[in-house]
Amino acid sequence: MYRYIVNISMALCFVASMALSACYDDKGNYDYSELDEIVIDTVGLGIQATYVVNRYDKLSIAPKIKYNGKDVSNDSSAPLDYVWTLYNAHSGMGITYVVDTLGYSSKLENVEITPIADSYTIQLTVTDLNSGIESYFKVACQVEESITAGWMLLYECADEPDKSDVGLVVNPLVKKNIIQEREFWNLYKSSNGTSLEGKPIQIMHAVEAGMATASDLVSCLTDKEYVRVNNATFVKVEDLKDRFYAAPSSTSALWTGAALSPSNRKGYILVDGEVYTINYMLIAGGGYYFGMPKSGEHGELASWGSCSASYDAVVYDQTNEKFLCVNSSSVELSSFTAQSPTAAFDVNNVGMELLMADWGRGSTPYSTAYDYMLMKKENERYLAIANFSTNQADTNIGLGLYNVSSSPDIDNATTMATAYLGEYVLYGAGSKVYNLSYNASTVAKEWWTAPSSDEEVTCVRMQKFHYLMFLNPMMGGGIMPNANAIVHITTWNKNTKEGKLYQYPINPASGTITGEPKIYTVPGKVKDMAWKYVMDM
Repeated sequence: MYRYIVNISMALCFVASMALSACYDDKGNYDYSELDEIVIDTVGLGIQATYVVNRYDKLSIAPKIKYNGKDVSNDSSAPLDYVWTLYNAHSGMGITYVVDTLGYSSKLENVEITPIADSYTIQLTVTDLNSGIESYFKVACQVEESITAGWMLLYECADEPDKSDVGLVVNPLVKKNIIQEREFWNLYKSSNGTSLEGKPIQIMHAVEAGMATASDLVSCLTDKEYVRVNNATFVKVEDLKDRFYAAPSSTSALWTGAALSPSNRKGYILVDGEVYTINYMLIAGGGYYFGMPKSGEHGELASWGSCSASYDAVVYDQTNEKFLCVNSSSVELSSFTAQSPTAAFDVNNVGMELLMADWGRGSTPYSTAYDYMLMKKENERYLAIANFSTNQADTNIGLGLYNVSSSPDIDNATTMATAYLGEYVLYGAGSKVYNLSYNASTVAKEWWTAPSSDEEVTCVRMQKFHYLMFLNPMMGGGIMPNANAIVHITTWNKNTKEGKLYQYPINPASGTITGEPKIYTVPGKVKDMAWKYVMDM
């Protein structure tokens, strides 16, 4: 009975409410308007569903944007906001990550694609500023690596003082069988999100534990940082601490180098005033860690080194003005075998300061190389030539000593490069480069002058590679193109904050310029240059 009465009561309430609503005057504003319409039209515009590009290629995508039926693609007054972004296309757990922002206009116009090789999605987001409503357009983008063999430059960034980065130039002078000439700048920052800390010192691509493994690593050294990067992506692989069983306290190194031949693969590094070496031929399984520093008394070491089959490392003691060596498989840094009085100079008692050095012409092309050093003794300058590729019993390591004090601008020299197939040394001072043909004359001749007197020569390098077999024309014509026949000169204009690279073809025997240069603008002040190879050349 009770349930029945309740149901009747609910019915009566419903009827009453309907009656009241019939008498209610609704005074609300219900003037509805249609939402603005955004259409991203791609029909007939050649826009692909998937783009396959090489890294650092430039990409253009131009859809038609319609707003309320009107084409506003080129109308900046339309109340629309545009953002082009690049997303990782295969991140897990349903999450996507923004990799890069590409642009802020209706079209993607000639934009450089810099992320490392992977699968991505390019997305255009169009936002109606009146309503906040967003419309989207997406295409797939497959990025493939394009960083290959070429000429590397390590420079202090013009827009970031006390930071360094890497450039790569690819053209027929430095790479065989190329289809397209390329230039890449700020490779490290593009690949790792930030530039290298510190001022540049040295860059090197070396064969170490094995051709297939070590071809992936390029060493970049600044006064604050030492890193090794994958040579195809320039993504950081390791830093200084990763190369040691027990890492030193420093984060950087003074110098590093390698000896390279099929039967002799060694490396050395100078850190915290100490010398570390490694012999890859004695390491099973491809390990590559440095052990304990070499024992032995020494003073301040120069930013230079050498190594060979006989010596795991050769360094220069600036304090005591002499060369020191680590004999093959030795744990000690020591003096050389007592030298003959007939030697051009005594490596155990040089009595001069080492200013700069380079390797070059040896006794046997493509199998040996000598070290050439510009030395200072009071107000005089000397060119010293030594053979550290000889055996440990050799008593005539010092091969030549030339007083070059009368050469122009020699006191102001900041960089040098030694020929491998000729008897000459190039050195840069101010806005000029000089050719010192040491066996013909100890007075250098002016060889090149920068187009502007405001350009300071910062680096001069010959096109050569310390794995000498790469230069041998008997080895399939040589892996390096134009070996010994290209000179690379860089300058810096402190007024315009602009660097330049000049590539000149030369006669390798004399150094005579034989053609017009290729010229590139560098976004920084270059300190060092080196060739980078790939094994599929």
